[in-house]
Amino acid sequence: MQRFASSPALTRLEWILDGLDGKPGWGADAPDVLSPAFTSVVPAERYVEVYRSRVVHYAPVVVVGLDVGETTARARIRRRDGTIDVVSCVVESAPPHRIATTWLTGLVPTDLTPRLPADFADYGRPPAPADTRLVVFSGLPGSGKSTLADAAGAELGIPVFAADWLLGALTPFGGRHIEAALDVAEEMLTTLALRQLVAGQSVVLDHPVERVATRNRWRSLARWAGAEFRVVACQCSDPEIHRARLEGRTRGIPGWHDASDWSDVQRRLAAFPSWQGEALTVDTVQPREPTLAAVLRHITT
Repeated sequence: MQRFASSPALTRLEWILDGLDGKPGWGADAPDVLSPAFTSVVPAERYVEVYRSRVVHYAPVVVVGLDVGETTARARIRRRDGTIDVVSCVVESAPPHRIATTWLTGLVPTDLTPRLPADFADYGRPPAPADTRLVVFSGLPGSGKSTLADAAGAELGIPVFAADWLLGALTPFGGRHIEAALDVAEEMLTTLALRQLVAGQSVVLDHPVERVATRNRWRSLARWAGAEFRVVACQCSDPEIHRARLEGRTRGIPGWHDASDWSDVQRRLAAFPSWQGEALTVDTVQPREPTLAAVLRHITT
């Protein structure tokens, strides 16, 4: 039974993987597999020599991800040291579909600007002084944090960034299947907050923030940028109201779900770490107007 879609590009990619796997006799047909345009830059003999030298790093080849088209194919493969690399190839559109170009790189290319640090204490030159704030609305789904965050952001003219909106935007591109979705969401929120603060603008982050490490990271970012760090910890003291919110809400976030699992929220609530004294804790069962007024005072003073 054929389980995977075949394509000219996949056939050529498998040939490359055979080379990294140390297949006996591999490379003898390289002049027929590699296009003249390719071998005019990298001679077939040299290409085979280089890939044979890489066997020690990859064999046996373990493929952890695959993207296949008619003329392009890409595989994520695990090195023997556990890191992930990407091998890609593009083939000619007409038979015999020889390899027009191919490359092997790290999953994260080494020539990129380094990712943001866990602690911003030594993160380069801070932005020019400005009256800015990094505001975090924390709380589990159904706690009312998004409603309050949106209201406060609208009142103060501060943009609000929410993890579920960011992850929902990734759904058409396989975002629902990302293993480290929480890491991705928090990295995007951190990057957006940094961008706002560097531009001399305040920012509101709408996120549960269950990880203490993330709380410390955002606190250090605010300190580095010279911004005030404000936290609004939202909770719903009435379990029946909380559950009704979860199971009946309609938010309309593209690519994201509306209802949440009450049992999952209960489990997370039991393990939810308390914020330090910097947080204003609000019970969203209380009337909205005085609650919002207290939140605005906390943010602006």
